[in-house]
Amino acid sequence: EEVENPNWDYFINLPDYNRSELVTSTVKGSQFLEPLFEFSGACSGCGETPYVKLVTQLFGDSILIANATGCSSIYGGNLPTTPYKTNKEGRGPAWANSLFEDNAEFGLGMHLGLTKKQEIAAGLLKSLESVIGSTVVNEILDNAEETEALKAKKFADIDALNLILDGIDSLEAKKLRNLSEYLRKKAVWIFGGDGWAYDIGFGGVDHVLSTGENINILVMDTEIYSNTGGQSSKATPM
Repeated sequence: EEVENPNWDYFINLPDYNRSELVTSTVKGSQFLEPLFEFSGACSGCGETPYVKLVTQLFGDSILIANATGCSSIYGGNLPTTPYKTNKEGRGPAWANSLFEDNAEFGLGMHLGLTKKQEIAAGLLKSLESVIGSTVVNEILDNAEETEALKAKKFADIDALNLILDGIDSLEAKKLRNLSEYLRKKAVWIFGGDGWAYDIGFGGVDHVLSTGENINILVMDTEIYSNTGGQSSKATPM
């Protein structure tokens, strides 16, 4: 312990790579990104956790996760701890667990709530343009965050906006100050296994996909009900 504690402190304090200078569209490039999922306590050799880790590496500071009950909810919400973490800016995934049968609808509800908050924030920003200034407003609204550099620019612009809002004494300004983080690009991810996606929650998955809403779904298809001792799912080979 006396030897390894300093080693741990050394490695944990090594700086992360600058995301805007990495090529993240390759398997190798993506692995230089900081994971926001670690120490899950999943079974040794678990084949699911690398995919969860990869999602957090690529999108982790801007996602909300709706997690179906199953293995991924057990190692994902191993309370009172959690393997999900924040980066040095304090940003990371927001995570919640729902029941098997309604996780897709749960995620859709999160998405609709997120979309509404984003609409309200953008509307307030436009309505306060004469006070805030067109430059800041346009910089934020026109930035689609298509690259890491643009995402960093959006964060900086929102920080600048918050400083301006702190100096404006109006109800609209206070409301926007509380919602300014929703001027960012955020997304909902729905996680679950094949027991959820193909069996118990299949109708919900089907329904949610049929809406055409911008929803992301990760199915960890182990071809069996892993968490309950190995019953067959529709994906299980006979």
